[in-house]
Amino acid sequence: MSEFYKYRYTQISVFGSLPTHKVFISDIPNKAKLVFADNTFMHGSISDWVLRNSDLDTRVSTWLEEPAAFLEDEKRRLSLYRASHHLFKTEPSMR
Repeated sequence: MSEFYKYRYTQISVFGSLPTHKVFISDIPNKAKLVFADNTFMHGSISDWVLRNSDLDTRVSTWLEEPAAFLEDEKRRLSLYRASHHLFKTEPSMR
């Protein structure tokens, strides 16, 4: 049985946090996929509190739909984050 993920919001990076990522919620409770600017991802858990209190925005659901300048800036930031956080690992997208 495959999982179904639905776009929920884009979490913009702030100093010291994960790089900007798009949050997709699974049909399995509290499971999420965090998709980064280079389309790599990691799985995580999202609490009900976060879902109720996150600043949901109106950004687009895919990185390719984002403005080119924003996408390139976020890829650069992601690269810098990876270079300084060696334990930060993501998986390649199957698309």
